[in-house]
Amino acid sequence: MSEHPLQPSIEELVQGYSHDAEKGQYRCLYCSASFEDGLIYPIEEGNALAERAAADHVAESHGGAFAALLAMENAGLPDVQKKVLHLLYEGKSDSEIAEALGGKSSSTVRNHRFALRRREAESRSFLALMRLLDRKQPDTQRFIQYPAGVAAQDERAMVSEKEAEAMEARYFRELPGQGITLTAWPKKQKDKLVLLRRIAGLFEEGRPYTEKEVNAILAPVWADHVTIRRYLIEYRFLDRKTDCSEYWRP
Repeated sequence: MSEHPLQPSIEELVQGYSHDAEKGQYRCLYCSASFEDGLIYPIEEGNALAERAAADHVAESHGGAFAALLAMENAGLPDVQKKVLHLLYEGKSDSEIAEALGGKSSSTVRNHRFALRRREAESRSFLALMRLLDRKQPDTQRFIQYPAGVAAQDERAMVSEKEAEAMEARYFRELPGQGITLTAWPKKQKDKLVLLRRIAGLFEEGRPYTEKEVNAILAPVWADHVTIRRYLIEYRFLDRKTDCSEYWRP
């Protein structure tokens, strides 16, 4: 697993789904789809258990983990290198790729392949540097971590622990014996994510909740607790069964 438990590991990114052993559930990394251990799911070839169904879902709904990763905005690759990667994944030869690039030479394709492998080596070193930086930096200088499945994570959502504390102090009020309550609901998405992260912390990990229990927890936080519940689901701080019979914190 990765050093940050809320982030998917390399192996999970490769397969396109994660497994929560405590909940007995496989979750797609690219949408809210989940598959419970012990249940049978229909797939194109017939029926399958949860893990096979999760793999089939990634392939059918997202074109496979490779395509889904390549399409992510934070892939950080020039378009030409994305195209080369895609063609290599399809098993194309250097000459075929050169033709697909508009009649380039095979040596140009080899240069792209070398550049991609160099990026891989650089990425490994950079990951190690960031892990060491995390261990060295005080918490106030670190960016807060969101659950891996949380939607709309990009540079606009990057907030340090110190900034998050200031946002929470601006929007939350502590009531003795009653917990937190919102004084207003922000318009900026970054502020919403920070507040939803704090609200999601009111739910225990690994514990299932009924909708009535979820509402009881959210009602003291904000009068329009239905909207808060909807945001928690939309941004994937909470997940639920399709029939809304059970909610949980991923």
